[in-house]
Amino acid sequence: MNEILFDHEKKGGGGRASYLLRNFREALEFCNLADLGFRGPKFAWCRGSYNSNFIQERLDRMLGNSGWSDMFPNSIVHHLGLWGSDHRPLLIEVLKEGEVSSLGKSLRRGRFHFEEAWADEPECRDTILKHWREHSAGNLDEVANKLQQCASDLSRWNLEKFSWLREEIKKKTIAFNQADRALSSANWRIHQ
Repeated sequence: MNEILFDHEKKGGGGRASYLLRNFREALEFCNLADLGFRGPKFAWCRGSYNSNFIQERLDRMLGNSGWSDMFPNSIVHHLGLWGSDHRPLLIEVLKEGEVSSLGKSLRRGRFHFEEAWADEPECRDTILKHWREHSAGNLDEVANKLQQCASDLSRWNLEKFSWLREEIKKKTIAFNQADRALSSANWRIHQ
């Protein structure tokens, strides 16, 4: 692919016409393809030097249909380093449940939780609508499958969109714990 899906997938340069983004999303929907998500740097392509004309975009992505997701539910797409090209190479790993990624992250299957903060994000709404418009849900198995696919796509989107938040929470938690230990230590000395 050589196009972005959403405005937040581009940094620098002029904006992309909204009809182009919409057309690309509609083409993927028509073909029953979904973005497989990724780990690593957000932008897979860059051009220019690090000044006002520097442009970064998530042009490159891996796509799959529901058959792919069913066969390889634990696949992970990695954005690798820039090696002599303006495009990052993409690596896809297909892992068994609980298997550790060769890039150091273990894959854990957890319970899906919908975050209230997502409701304000247009991409969240688009993802949900996509899954409920794709096919009619005639029986409970089909409804369960739609829910599973929707949850999987929302989880991938969450990792892409809010991964910085997890790191920020980790930093703040470490700082809080250090301050708490220092305060506890100071209080202990005062009360002796």
